[in-house]
Order: sequence, then structure tokens, then C-alpha cells
Amino acid sequence: MWRGGVKHQSCPKRGFSSPPKINLNMEDEVQFVTMRKTLKVTKPRFDASLVYLTRKFMDLVKTAPDGVLDLNEVATTLGVRKRRVYDITNVLDGIHLIQKRSKNLIQWVGSDLDQVAGKASEQQKLRDELSDLSAMEEALDELIKDCAHQLFELTDDKENTKYPFNCWISYFGYWHQAFSDGNFV
Repeated sequence: MWRGGVKHQSCPKRGFSSPPKINLNMEDEVQFVTMRKTLKVTKPRFDASLVYLTRKFMDLVKTAPDGVLDLNEVATTLGVRKRRVYDITNVLDGIHLIQKRSKNLIQWVGSDLDQVAGKASEQQKLRDELSDLSAMEEALDELIKDCAHQLFELTDDKENTKYPFNCWISYFGYWHQAFSDGNFV
């Protein structure tokens, strides 16, 4: 069969048609080259995931004036069908973070995104400070135990009984009272 000056052939088996073949008539030789109608380029699976698209959507919301976005522009910017954008907006609308202003316009009504990011970094800073303070507390506890052990050895040594301070500590049980509950007086 001829179409537009190029001869196309189809597969005669079972009524299925194969991709069209183009007749390349090169002087003496005739060659048929199979042509595909479309070349489909697929995105990596992660780039098409809703998590990835939602993150990109939120980046667009952060930069939008007054948090207002046109969903047609979002779909074009993200390179996805509007159905995928609707999946994202329906979830965000369901948890009252956005509201629809018109058919293709949405507005962010959740908390200020810059403050949320600032609070997260502030929380991380507080966690780091708490970790540092815990490490410092452990180091101080070790120093107190070391001092207590040295003091115990000092008062328990028979040679040191001639010194009145050591006798006084031993006599009044100051050692036991001061360190038995782990607090230093």
C-alpha cells in the first residue's frame, strides 16, 4: 500500500498490524526499515513518585506569591499530567492545608512554611545541645566518682590517720553521708 510516496507494508498474520515499514529505494537495492510511531522516554521511577512530586509541589508553593498556584502551570513545570497534580492537591485539601480558589487555582492556608523549616532547625539545634549536655554530665559523673574513690582511699589508708582532717571525715561518716546518694555537697 502506498501512502504519500512511501510504500507501507503491514503484517498479514491474524489481522495484527506491525509497525509501519518504509521502502527505501536506493537505485538498485530495495530495503525496508521498520519505523516506530512514537519513541517513549520513561522517567526513573523515583522521579515519578508522589513523594518526589509532592516535594517539588511544596517548593513551588514556597516560591508562589501569597501561596497561590495555577495547577496548569504546576503540571507543566513538573512535567506530569494534571491527574498527578490533582492527587497531590486532593490530599492537601483533605487535611486543610490548601483550599481551591477556582477550578485551576489553589492557595496554601497551612502554617508559614518558612517558620516550619526554622522550627525544625531550632529543634535539631536543641537536640544537639541536649546531647552535648548529656555527654558533659557523664564526664562530670566520672570525675565525681574518681574524686570519691581517691577520697575513700585517702581516708582508708592507715598512714593517713595521723592527719586530723582525715580522722574527722572518718569519724563523722561524712564520706558516707556526702556520697551515698550520688550528690556532692
